[in-house]
Amino acid sequence: MIIHTYAWIIWLVAGLVTITSTRNPLVILLVDLILLIIQMCISNHPKNTIKLFIRFSFSVLTLSTVLNMFISRFGETVLFQISDQIPLLGGNFTLEAMVYGLTNGLILIGLFTLFIILNQVVAVHSLVRLIPQAFHPVAVVTTIAITFIPASQKQFQAIREAQAIRGQQLKKIRDWLPLIISLLIGGLERAMQIAEAMTARGYSGQTAEKSSRYEKVLLPVGLVLIILGWMVEITPKISFSGWWLMGIGLLSLAVLFFISGRKVKKTVYSEEPWSGAATWISFLSLLMLIVFLLPLSGHQLLLYDPYPVFRMPGFPLLQGLATLALFTPIVFVKEGINDQD
Repeated sequence: MIIHTYAWIIWLVAGLVTITSTRNPLVILLVDLILLIIQMCISNHPKNTIKLFIRFSFSVLTLSTVLNMFISRFGETVLFQISDQIPLLGGNFTLEAMVYGLTNGLILIGLFTLFIILNQVVAVHSLVRLIPQAFHPVAVVTTIAITFIPASQKQFQAIREAQAIRGQQLKKIRDWLPLIISLLIGGLERAMQIAEAMTARGYSGQTAEKSSRYEKVLLPVGLVLIILGWMVEITPKISFSGWWLMGIGLLSLAVLFFISGRKVKKTVYSEEPWSGAATWISFLSLLMLIVFLLPLSGHQLLLYDPYPVFRMPGFPLLQGLATLALFTPIVFVKEGINDQD
């Protein structure tokens, strides 16, 4: 079953808000475990997924914990102490700093896993479609840039295997020269093929229309209002709220993008179907956003802080149950998730 890209984006936003709106390590750990299960379900090699996840998690947790223990020397529960005579390293190393560093590591793991899942279930061209029509040239360049790296990796692997069959061994730096030259020539050939294909499709024949006077006015007005609103907001002596000016400036830029986008003639060969699964994913994701953003029951437990003295964090039952909404794509997709590539 194919799930609409917008539904995946809403699911991603809900996961990002969930992870970043709390400092409770129990809730973040629950979200990481849910994301690990999802990644295993959509992967063709679950065992390799678990191994890579464990290695990545161990390295991130170790690095974030050690760095925070060396940077932050606050907390009353001292684990060990290094002599103050040693510069930079001397001082107390506390349990509170270790817990705070572990929490940061869990957040980084969750953010990274969210984007890995999105990259596996949504095709590149589906994400590029989300770019507004006003940025059509940017979308084309982005598509080419994104697809260039994996194409170069495949070509490099093919050249390396071909050279290995010929008996070439990569022991010195100069042994890599034939691979680099072949890779460079192949990249130039692909660039010429892309240029010829874009010319054949009439991309180079597009005539640039003159900008209307509204477009010439909206851009500077929007930028000036945003800057003025920011300056008013950071000035304590002015009682007027600068958010109104920034909002009007952003609205001006949005109108500018809408007017510019109407000039771009965009053709879509196949529309993504909006299924009932996409509706349920979007609905439950938005419901999870409401639970985590509004001050409902157990909201105070999300604001956990191990300083100044470590204490076991409480578990917010309502928010913990709301995180189960992240499982929604797995419920509807049993035969494979968005194999659109």
